[in-house]
Amino acid sequence: MKIAILVHSQSGKTRKFADSLFDKLSSSGHVVNLCQLETTKPVKGGSVRENMDISFNNLPSVQDTELILFGGPVWAFGPSPVIIAAMQQLGNLKGIAVINFCTMGFPFKCMGGNAAIAYMNRVAGTLGAKVLTGSICSNMFRDLNAQITSETERIAKLL
Repeated sequence: MKIAILVHSQSGKTRKFADSLFDKLSSSGHVVNLCQLETTKPVKGGSVRENMDISFNNLPSVQDTELILFGGPVWAFGPSPVIIAAMQQLGNLKGIAVINFCTMGFPFKCMGGNAAIAYMNRVAGTLGAKVLTGSICSNMFRDLNAQITSETERIAKLL
């Protein structure tokens, strides 16, 4: 399967999740392209509820991709506006499966993680993607590495 992983990460936690997915899916025989998104202007924070002009230096083509994994941090109790902008700028995702994933600082998924994944799923769905069950890993009071390992395995089993 041809897979693209598009990730926005500033602290490195979401990138660690993306790297784990890349390693697992590549070793399982899939062709995987991992892209850490680079914006033309720095985006240090914000909310999807704000009007932000975000453009990219390296948004990849996903023409022949069968699956896209979109990953980003939870900001302001929702998804990173950077990952949402990437989804929207890719445009039509008809016929492509999508799995969204995020990392968050708060310990409970109801403190932004659920809302972030739901928002990401809605955007991907409006672009025509077939949305599969996503993942949330939290950092506070939890073993982030163990969660990443467990969720990576769960996602790999979906394929």
